[in-house]
Amino acid sequence: MNFSFTRLMAVMKRDMMENWKTNMYRLIACYSGAAMAFLFGMYGVLSGNRGETGEIQYTSFCNTFHSILSFVTYFYLIVCATRIMEVMNTKNKRISYMMLPATNGEKFISRAIYVCITSMVIFFAGLFFAELTRLALLPLFDAPKEFSSFCLFDIMSVSFYDTIHINPETYGASSTFIPYLFLISNGLWGHSIYILGGTYFRKHPFIKTWGICMAAFFLILYTLINISDEGTLIYILKWMENLADKSSWINEEVIFSTISIIFLALTVFNWTLSYHLFRNSQITDRKLFRR
Repeated sequence: MNFSFTRLMAVMKRDMMENWKTNMYRLIACYSGAAMAFLFGMYGVLSGNRGETGEIQYTSFCNTFHSILSFVTYFYLIVCATRIMEVMNTKNKRISYMMLPATNGEKFISRAIYVCITSMVIFFAGLFFAELTRLALLPLFDAPKEFSSFCLFDIMSVSFYDTIHINPETYGASSTFIPYLFLISNGLWGHSIYILGGTYFRKHPFIKTWGICMAAFFLILYTLINISDEGTLIYILKWMENLADKSSWINEEVIFSTISIIFLALTVFNWTLSYHLFRNSQITDRKLFRR
């Protein structure tokens, strides 16, 4: 009945041993995709920016891949998040997993670690080997000396404010963490939605969760557009501006901090509901959205 770290490690070891082929295929897929992207991207930058200095070419390469890598990483994580119940997507797997001598909390934590942390390790291991491949094949390209450096650190260290076009002077030097908080909380909330979808849907969880999210997005967007003839974005910006003008203590920092806290609270709610669904899993299929 009590949490045991030893049992948790045993469950995690079982997951890793039974999914070693899947993990290997994912590593190969991440490596292959990243290696081709790095090589073709570098070739495109070198051939498209002839006449520019090596520093400018290298900066262009890093800036381009920073945006691409950010999108691909998040997309990869939400796809992996929907695989949290992969070990229980068939009747035989559910019977086997439910009979494990471990608590529901230990099993759920094991699966959460697998789809969040282990998947991230596999992804970045693929990136690491892809970067080594780029460096090994660099002599085949007529590339400036700047490209001989390990570019992953430079790609990931591209200015956050340059990426999302936010000027730190807008918020002040003491509150530059607000854009980070807003972005992180938004990302965690979106990721938790796919964790929730993965715990409910046993077959094609990503497609079904993505479909529901898109339907909800367009429904909300349609509703907001009909609230104001000026359009959704203009309406929201004017509402925030009027709210800030009416209250001296309310500004952009307070509004975005409040939204971030709401996103974090929704993230906790989604994870809690996901555990509730996991704990109440049954051998038979659910009647709603029967697969």
